[in-house]
Amino acid sequence: MISLVNLPAKPLTETLSEILPMPSLFRFLTLVAVIAGIVYGVVFALANFVNPKPREMTVTIPPDKFLKK
Repeated sequence: MISLVNLPAKPLTETLSEILPMPSLFRFLTLVAVIAGIVYGVVFALANFVNPKPREMTVTIPPDKFLKK
C-alpha cells in the first residue's frame, strides 16, 4: 500500500503521476476509447432525436435502361 503521509509537499497531480505513471500505450488506448465514446454518443443522439423530413423525389431514368439485352 502506498502512504501519502510521508510525501513531500508537491502538487497532487505531480505526486500521483510520479507514484503511478501511466504507460503511453494505456494513455493512447484511453484517449481512443474516450473519443470513440463521444462519437458513439453523437451518432446515437442524431439517430434518436433528429427526425428526417419526408419529401418527394423524382429520378429520370434513360430509356436504354428498359431495353433487354
